[in-house]
Amino acid sequence: MAVTGGTVTGSDVVGRAGSGQASAPSPGPSPTDPGTATGTDSGGATSSGTVPGGAASGGAAPGGTSATAPPAPSPALSPSAEWPGPKSEIRRRLLALRRAGVTPDSAVLTERVLALPEVARARCVAAYVGMADEPDTAELLARLRARGVRILLPVVRPDLDLDFREYGTTLVPGAMGTREPPPSAPLVELARADAVIVPALAVDQAGNRLGRGGGSYDRALARTAPSTPVIALVHDREILTDVPAEEHDRRVTVIVTPSRTLRPASS
Repeated sequence: MAVTGGTVTGSDVVGRAGSGQASAPSPGPSPTDPGTATGTDSGGATSSGTVPGGAASGGAAPGGTSATAPPAPSPALSPSAEWPGPKSEIRRRLLALRRAGVTPDSAVLTERVLALPEVARARCVAAYVGMADEPDTAELLARLRARGVRILLPVVRPDLDLDFREYGTTLVPGAMGTREPPPSAPLVELARADAVIVPALAVDQAGNRLGRGGGSYDRALARTAPSTPVIALVHDREILTDVPAEEHDRRVTVIVTPSRTLRPASS
């Protein structure tokens, strides 16, 4: 859902919010500058790139000498030094990658989230409906409902804070291209949730989360107990060495990617 310290997301079992949008422009060069690099997820070894000055890997460098591009950094952990600039620039680059199709595998994320003990024992879970550039959470929501779990979904307020309503089977268009429970759905305090699943553009290994810049989740999470598990779903390459954070930002306690589950030491 994506208003994420961030943006609320929208999709239901029959379709994802924002899925009808036009194709996004090419994201341009990789955040690793100069040159570009592509690679597999964690555990993969293949990568290709261009060296500064435009010489292709394995090709001829200026002056006729053979040159090989340095190996690309692992996409599973992108050092913050390679993502220079303020939060807005990091967001722009990450969103460009997602809109170019570099999104987490939703089916794998669903299985990993359902296997978490924090979720397995929960009777009430706050989650979100994934927008087109976020993991599709429709299957996750359906599986939680099948377990008899009470599900809360966000509704964006005019001030960009979030209310949460109980999810039945109906979703309606919401603000900012989201989908949300209808006004007739019961309002429930977020503090009632045993676990909160949040959208994120990136996280670091300390649990700092990068949202979409509205501060919605930071405000909403301030109304939950510090012991409530906060779970972020991201791609392996969206785990950064350092995410800029402020004192009021709420850290996540569990990070789920297609290849691994991390529990930051400090939360």
